[in-house]
Amino acid sequence: MTHWAFSIGHDERSVLLHRATRRDSSLAVAAITTAALIALAGCSEPSSSPTTRPAPTPLSGCTGTAGPTFTGKATSWDAPVTTSDQSAVATDVSAPVLSPAPAEQSRYRIASVHVSARVVQNGSYVVAPGSLVLLDPAGKICPRPATNPLPQTLDLTTIDETKGADGNVAFLVPANATLADYSVVYVAQPTDRTALAQWSGKGTAPSRTVTDACAGQRTTYDRSTAPTARFGAAGSSISDDIGTVAIAQQPVGRKLAPSSSVPGNVQGLAVDLAVTARGADAYIDRRQFVLLDGGGRACGFGNVPSPGENLTSALIKAGSTARYTLIFWAPTGATLSSFTLLQLTEPTSKKVAAAWATTPKP
Repeated sequence: MTHWAFSIGHDERSVLLHRATRRDSSLAVAAITTAALIALAGCSEPSSSPTTRPAPTPLSGCTGTAGPTFTGKATSWDAPVTTSDQSAVATDVSAPVLSPAPAEQSRYRIASVHVSARVVQNGSYVVAPGSLVLLDPAGKICPRPATNPLPQTLDLTTIDETKGADGNVAFLVPANATLADYSVVYVAQPTDRTALAQWSGKGTAPSRTVTDACAGQRTTYDRSTAPTARFGAAGSSISDDIGTVAIAQQPVGRKLAPSSSVPGNVQGLAVDLAVTARGADAYIDRRQFVLLDGGGRACGFGNVPSPGENLTSALIKAGSTARYTLIFWAPTGATLSSFTLLQLTEPTSKKVAAAWATTPKP
């Protein structure tokens, strides 16, 4: 078999390499040119305007559901109200105001409502911010923010005769809200649909209750055998030379600070009493003494002695005189001028042993 051999000289290899190089370079130039044209074409197109979000639609009112309804008469702002669930607590609410505190969204602002609560009788009670609900003019609930950003916040707290509660509750209202027609209602529980009180700019201040009388009931006592002396004179309960002779002074007003033994809605009436035992030792009990106002209503007193009172029960030795101060209660602000003090034969009896009066009847 014959074998053919071929060889390529140096010049031929150079020509082939040169041709390949030119072909590759031409392709690269074409690619670069195409990319540049595309880029130039893109640059020559007009630039599109940036995307803008539409402004949020202003809220027309609060976003909550229909709020609790109140069937009574609304009270004016800052007027204290007692409610059926806590008749011993007086709550007053100030008109809502817009606060500079930041809201969670731009469509809202923070409305601040100031609340005060005081115990007007006795006991301990819980004050909860969730009992106050802000309503827009359409009666829809204004929600509360997740956290209260206001200073002096009203938190869940316990109050009593010596300590009340004051603080601010925050609500979310439309940024353009005018709060003049908003109202606040009180509910016993946050989920209640019936409110127990309402405050608004259209409400009226509660009329002043006539307090020129003691708060007790009129009770009939048997005074047939007990003459009535004037205050400051001696009243005798002596029978068969045994008994007591007492001198009772006209009741005088005394300021009482609220405490566990004194309601927050009363003022004191102090009666000084001197009791002398005759013929034998004499036992006396605080509950034997009853103070009536000019209309015959009983003036209350505590089961626990009020501050300044020093008689619960006592045994007075025969021939000795003991001095006591009795404290009775009248409604705060009451103007009383006529009284009758009764000394009963026994703490639970209705029979009178002695009596004193501002103006004794003949």
